Amino acid sequence: MKKLSLFFLLLFLYACSQNKLPSGILPLDKMSHLVEEITIIETYYQSKFGVPSQYKKALDASVNKTLQKVGCTRAAFEKSLRYYAAHPEHQKSLNEALLTSMSRKVN
Repeated sequence: MKKLSLFFLLLFLYACSQNKLPSGILPLDKMSHLVEEITIIETYYQSKFGVPSQYKKALDASVNKTLQKVGCTRAAFEKSLRYYAAHPEHQKSLNEALLTSMSRKVN
């Protein structure tokens, strides 16, 4: 019985640790806010200029300004973006947060 209890305890601890983000990865709320803002910025530049080479510098400056506002570096954002993309359960949570936030703004 003790072995079975120990097994379930370890399983529970493992499951709980899977939801935690590693050090240096932006939390879901901050990440979803940044992805939403950057997506809107990219959409604006793409619809206004069409050709990426025409707006690359302006887009980068706007993204950097957005990151600065929340105290985030581009390296930290890109590292977090790669992490979320590599972990489907976290990517799903990010996508759901984005959809919820954007749908609230539309309605």
